[in-house]
Amino acid sequence: MENFEKQLPAEKKEKPPFLYHASSNRNIEKFEPRAKNLRDSKEGPVVFATPDLALATTFLVSETNDSWTQIGKLNGVPYMVIGNKEDFIKYDKGGSVYKLPSKSFTFDPHKGMGENEWVSRDSVTPLEKEDFKSALEAMIEKGVQVFFVDKETFHKISHDKNFIKIIEGLESENKRRNKNVIEFKKEK
Repeated sequence: MENFEKQLPAEKKEKPPFLYHASSNRNIEKFEPRAKNLRDSKEGPVVFATPDLALATTFLVSETNDSWTQIGKLNGVPYMVIGNKEDFIKYDKGGSVYKLPSKSFTFDPHKGMGENEWVSRDSVTPLEKEDFKSALEAMIEKGVQVFFVDKETFHKISHDKNFIKIIEGLESENKRRNKNVIEFKKEK
């Protein structure tokens, strides 16, 4: 379950000049469309990317999935809730965030993360990349608010329609470290 702000219709959303794709693989020379993590079986193989560099860092640990992590944006602030700190730390080997040209990418406001998730059916050659030794450090550095929670709290967040209130009441790893703390401001 992801939480994202109100989305603009696809025809009114201006295409960003660049998008970002994160991978634990630091040596990708060309991204090929894949059908590994389909959001729609009719869509077929695609390359995923996001216009939000911070949000991209949440995908540096490839072993994460919706059964123990949740990502989203709350009032414009990206966050990641992690229900298994031990596994996350074990799988966190860092990786690279690749800057991609947006030319072949489109988004559908009704699929996945809407305007935060763009796809290309074509191969894409990265323009540049930024390497990170740790996904956790990358997320905190780029402004993602990271929350490590126990399994019971994660279950509540995953299944409660008022999960935003639960997240707002948690202390982030950012706050624990006093590093790049961004408050979830209330919408006006």
